[in-house]
Amino acid sequence: MTDLGTCTVLIVEDGDEYLDSLSRYVPGPTYAQAKSGSAALARLAAEPVHLVYLDMRFDRIDPALLLGDLEATLRGVAGSLRRAQERLARDQGLHILAALREHGHGALPVILAHDFGREPQRFEHLSRTHPSLTWIPDDVTPEEIRARMLRLLRA
Repeated sequence: MTDLGTCTVLIVEDGDEYLDSLSRYVPGPTYAQAKSGSAALARLAAEPVHLVYLDMRFDRIDPALLLGDLEATLRGVAGSLRRAQERLARDQGLHILAALREHGHGALPVILAHDFGREPQRFEHLSRTHPSLTWIPDDVTPEEIRARMLRLLRA
């Protein structure tokens, strides 16, 4: 695919910031939104999507909607439900990424809105399990986002 005007981008975030910004500053694609991992999976099952723009932190949704292994996370934080939920919310993008792979969407290109600049090994590990993954920091320009989208769609 060489034209963003023919693609659908699913924005998975717990707010509206990315949807508002991308719609305004990166015109062309059709944007759809899901505010949780389960909503994203339902959307993917219902209609074709060419690319996912995924937020990392989901601290504004009901903790019951968070994906991930709550029991294992509880063990890792000495049984504190509040800390377990905070940890799941902080890394929710990674749990959603795993769910995409588990539900047959592992080849779907994903832009993860998180700065891995100080965590290159962490990103390298993630990209081994999801080869169509790239990341983008918050201070990126619309032109860089557009270029990243096109690069992923052409791959």
